[in-house]
Amino acid sequence: MISVVLWDLDGTIQDSEALAKDGTRYGFKQVLGREPTEDEFAQLVGRPVPVVYNEWFDDDVAKQILDTGTSYYQERAEQIPCYSGIPELLSELKRRGYRMGIVSSKRRFHVVNELKAKTLDNLFDVIVAQEDTKLHKPHPDPLILAASHLKSPPENCIYIGDQPSDLRAAGAARMKGIAALWGDGKFERLEPICSKMLAYTPMDILNFL
Repeated sequence: MISVVLWDLDGTIQDSEALAKDGTRYGFKQVLGREPTEDEFAQLVGRPVPVVYNEWFDDDVAKQILDTGTSYYQERAEQIPCYSGIPELLSELKRRGYRMGIVSSKRRFHVVNELKAKTLDNLFDVIVAQEDTKLHKPHPDPLILAASHLKSPPENCIYIGDQPSDLRAAGAARMKGIAALWGDGKFERLEPICSKMLAYTPMDILNFL
């Protein structure tokens, strides 16, 4: 029986892709004098940005790009909107007695501040962020950690996300996964992984519970 609903944040709860791209673009331009390629943007989706930068650049350059892009992003982060229907769904799930958590590859201070800006922070019982595990999605560790904080077996949890890495992490953690198609999630990427649990609108989640 599902008693815990875990959520990805970006591309699932909030529409942050455009601002994240602008921050990345700004950091690259200021430090490297060029924009990221489409392939570089694609490799950043669903993975911790500092981890990826450290794979591409030496430590100093990676830190400069990250710090510059983060400053740009933070100055505008309070403007990031929720997807339509998300606040209502979260309130309904809380009313029905589900415990909820966020599992994000983003740094904790971003997650906390962005939820507070939308007055959504009080709806979540646990937050697992980038700093909390050594391995990240699609590895199951972040999801398993969230379940353990809530003292719940993974089988009693469901994870909602918009990227293949989210759904693969759910499967590896022995949780059910729901593919969020109302935001950044793309049918052609998610359907092969999660063909029976496709949510086209936030309220579709209720049908799976």
